[in-house]
Amino acid sequence: MNPPKFEYFDVTADIGVRVWGKTINEVFENAATAVTSLMANPLEIEKKIVKKLSIDGNNLSSLLINWITELLVIRDSEGILFSSFEVKVSNDEKSLYAINYGDYYTEKNLDMDIKAITYSLFNFEKRDGYYFLQFVLDI
Repeated sequence: MNPPKFEYFDVTADIGVRVWGKTINEVFENAATAVTSLMANPLEIEKKIVKKLSIDGNNLSSLLINWITELLVIRDSEGILFSSFEVKVSNDEKSLYAINYGDYYTEKNLDMDIKAITYSLFNFEKRDGYYFLQFVLDI
């Protein structure tokens, strides 16, 4: 049985997210989709804007944190919410290149405001042939 792409779990005053993917790239894409899905319905966000990002980290964990953080910074500073992602993590797992598709939004259109991704309850591992990722979002 295949696991879901993502699911949410309760954390006091925050939201926990569990993500699965067959590849590292897929788990990163699913993580971004999970974050977006809390803020708005990704199917309702048009793909009018294409933004390419290069992100660095010390390892997979910091790379994921840095990438989700950058997506939230772009949301806050440029008013863009992304709904679709194409991610390529480097072989050394210390950088990524992502093509992100989305559109401008207004704050009133957000279902929820995500402040930040945290290291609380953070876990990134390979299990049963899938990559598994767990993190907590500050709301």
